[in-house]
Order: sequence, then structure tokens, then C-alpha cells
Amino acid sequence: MSSVLLAEDEFLIRAVLVDSLADVGIECIEAATGREALDVVQGDTPLVAIIVDIGLPDMSGEKVIEAAALHRPGVPIIRCSGASAPGNLPPGITLHSFPKPYSASELSNFVASLIRKE
Repeated sequence: MSSVLLAEDEFLIRAVLVDSLADVGIECIEAATGREALDVVQGDTPLVAIIVDIGLPDMSGEKVIEAAALHRPGVPIIRCSGASAPGNLPPGITLHSFPKPYSASELSNFVASLIRKE
């Protein structure tokens, strides 16, 4: 089974999301920093989706999204932020914005629906 990358620095939010995603049958690879997320994105672990919090401690989640567009074309990316989505996106990127605050079950169900479409 392929996994979802979850780039979220807040431990409690990440833990709740991992549990919620598991409830809908989705395995997670957790990344608490942008660097950890970049290592996964640039690696060879199969991913079916990428969830990125924009407010990561060491870099903007936008950099993770840019790397994902380059290294993982066609993999859906869910951008989680209280701010509006950026206007200039790289070509070939499938970006979905999920505004904060959000319900973990709503986000998990959304990701599950994206994966089922793939």
C-alpha cells in the first residue's frame, strides 16, 4: 500500500490526523519539518498524496509544494493554511487548498476521496 506524506509541525495536530487517516485506511509518513518532508518527496517511497502545512518551522511549506511538483508530478497535494493559496503554481501540479481550522475527519475523508479517484 502506498502512503500519504503528512508535513505538519504541531505534534498534537499531526497525531490526530494520523489517527483520523488510519480510520479511513490511509497510512501516513510523518514529517515535522520541511527538511524531513523534502527528504521524503525527493526519495523513492511511493506516495498517493501529500498534505503540507504552510507554517513549518524551518521553511515555508510552499518550498515543499514546489519540490513535490518537480519530483512527484501528478501526486495530489493538499495545502493546509489559514492564508489564501498562491497564484503562481508550477505546471503539472494538482493542488487542493484546505483552509484552517479544519476537522481531522473532513480532511481525512477528502484525502480518501482523492486517492479513490486516482
